[in-house]
Amino acid sequence: MLTFQELICASPFYHAEIIGGWEGKEKGFLRAEDNPLNLGEPTLFMVRSDHQTISRLDELIAQQNVQGILLYGGVKPYIPHMMIEIIEHFNKPVLFLKEEINSTTTKKKITDLSQLKSLGLYHYVFEHTTNYWLQLIDEKGLAGFLQRLSLLLNQKIFLLDEHFYLHSTQDSDGKHDQFRHFSSMYDEQTASNKREVFSMVQDGQYHYFLFPLLADDHLYGYFLFQEQPSMMIDVCTEQVIHAIPALLSFLKKEEAVLRAHQSYQESFLYNLLYNNLDSEQVLIKQGKQWGWDFTKPTELMIMRLNQKNEAAKFSIDIDSIIRKVRSLISARFLQAITFPMQGDIIMIVFDSVHLLPKERKEFTLSLGQQIHKKVEQDLPGLACEIGIGRHYPSNMELFRSFYEAKVALELGKYEIRHEAVRHFENIGIVRLLSNIHHHVLKEYYEEVLKDLFLDQENSAVNIETLEAFYQNNADINQTAGQLYIHPNTLRKRLKKLESILDIDFNRLDDLLEIYVALKIIKMIR
Repeated sequence: MLTFQELICASPFYHAEIIGGWEGKEKGFLRAEDNPLNLGEPTLFMVRSDHQTISRLDELIAQQNVQGILLYGGVKPYIPHMMIEIIEHFNKPVLFLKEEINSTTTKKKITDLSQLKSLGLYHYVFEHTTNYWLQLIDEKGLAGFLQRLSLLLNQKIFLLDEHFYLHSTQDSDGKHDQFRHFSSMYDEQTASNKREVFSMVQDGQYHYFLFPLLADDHLYGYFLFQEQPSMMIDVCTEQVIHAIPALLSFLKKEEAVLRAHQSYQESFLYNLLYNNLDSEQVLIKQGKQWGWDFTKPTELMIMRLNQKNEAAKFSIDIDSIIRKVRSLISARFLQAITFPMQGDIIMIVFDSVHLLPKERKEFTLSLGQQIHKKVEQDLPGLACEIGIGRHYPSNMELFRSFYEAKVALELGKYEIRHEAVRHFENIGIVRLLSNIHHHVLKEYYEEVLKDLFLDQENSAVNIETLEAFYQNNADINQTAGQLYIHPNTLRKRLKKLESILDIDFNRLDDLLEIYVALKIIKMIR
């Protein structure tokens, strides 16, 4: 017997709209009939759609040998909600085919399909469905395509990207990473053959079909749906297999458009951060193309990620981290531009015009600290640092904030009080040093510490002693503890250093001079 799920895979029935009763899609029928007097065996009853037919649907569907009904012709019928409930109760599919059909030809078509199935050749029917899916995705878009396929399978289909995150078109209550754990399971099960048409993946007590979306050795993502009791597995998998070429065609076009879009977007952001835009009007106008309102004030932050353990090498999933950051920012009801640049993550956050300067700085530091805490908590193998630039009245000066955030990120780590989240205003003397050319800085520290470097054998120990002395605010006991030496030994070293450098650690000018020289050494080296 032919089932309704098989019928709807063939022309012209794949255009049919499912009115109700699709829980009975596995019901079989031996024939199609348009005469209500010839219903002596399991039958698909064909009838023209009109008001009289609709009013009798409950009588027709209740007949024992009627397995389902095909309404055809005219406009889509209005079927009262009560009638839909009756259809669902009998668990018999009711389909509506808009186009006019010849009943004799249609009955023969269904007889031919039944014969193909009996000969084990029904898979040839599926080959003609790809054109239908191509037409559907072109007319209805990705959302319409997924909705139709989910309806045919009578369950939710999940479209995942290559990292096992839900595709942006699918809403799942914000849980876009709910299938990330399938990644390792899929890798384990398909390590021997990555080109399988589909894989079975078990998650707890449930089994899932996982279809890789591959084209020209490029992975576009995955199709995922759950195995259901009494599922016609062969029909379901064939439906998906022959829908996938249409999906891949769409994803290829989408990726090409996205690349062009991203290239233009990246060019705009690069020009913004490197002061290559002509005017604020240009900035505001171009920003609107992506929904960014540059009439609002902004704060700029740069995040840098490094592995804590150099021996344990692993790839850093920048896209996943960017999603985390966007989620945290949106949770504060803020809009932000978050994107990768030269291995870092740039965050341009739009905030309120009503904040005072001190409030604005505290707000940005608080947000940066929240992001830092979340990233290091979720990814314990990574060290996260964030540099923050100052706020400027005009967004045309974001390039200044960008430069300052880089200085805070790069040079703020040389401050005595090392903070993982650093604002440019809080990094002390390094702010001044960052604007002086390196060769001038090099000349300065070599002149101040030149006598120290003459004693090459002890120069490293001497530098370490000075750095510890400053890190501990000239506290003898704390410095000695850090160096694992006796305080008297430290005093002798400091006396010797005073003699070598011709300075007095009790004089503020001498203390500052050595302090700056040590800062420069760290910056340059």
